[in-house]
Amino acid sequence: MTSTILATYDHVEDARRVIDDLTEAGFKRGDIGLALYDPDNKYENYVDDGDVSGSEGASFGASFGGVLGAVVGLGAIAIPGIGPIVAAGPLAAALGALTGAAIGATSGAVAGGITASLIDMGVPEDETHYYAESLRRGAALVSVTAHETDRERAVAILQQHKPINIDQRVAQWRSRGWEGFDPMSDPYKAEPLAEGHNHDEVEWDEEDYRRTVRDYPMP
Repeated sequence: MTSTILATYDHVEDARRVIDDLTEAGFKRGDIGLALYDPDNKYENYVDDGDVSGSEGASFGASFGGVLGAVVGLGAIAIPGIGPIVAAGPLAAALGALTGAAIGATSGAVAGGITASLIDMGVPEDETHYYAESLRRGAALVSVTAHETDRERAVAILQQHKPINIDQRVAQWRSRGWEGFDPMSDPYKAEPLAEGHNHDEVEWDEEDYRRTVRDYPMP
């Protein structure tokens, strides 16, 4: 059985470390997915140019270029309710970044929306709202497509670099009136995620880890 394993991260650097560890552990780059919110089009520029030079060079290459260079099938896309993102691997294929829904297309939309795309990857409908809203609020989404024999290794790697406790994050949103991802809502402006979870001050148990990294049998 093949599963989609998903986790979200507040910082691109943590997502980069996860992807580095996955490739070093032998997972195929084509089985690793990535999606990043891109309100300033800094990632899209990397998609177009393949490199960054000038004053941006060193810092961009170390953080953004490093993670984007470790994945395959990178494309730019506009998501209703989120705005511009870049996506790679299975997430790009699911979201349509490689099938004509690129930024600048007439509709600028993904057929069926992001929640429908995640359902196709095996994610239950209610949880698709969690990942869509996380991406909308600036988190990095990482996925791995893994066979049963590799599932535990993949989950362990995604757990190592401060994944978001999705249940706790959703509870925070709901306490402020959030009722679910709305594809008709206005995208957030470019600003840091203000409600990050400080993992260093929390003692995590096995149940906490189960909530941060989840695996879903593929249909």
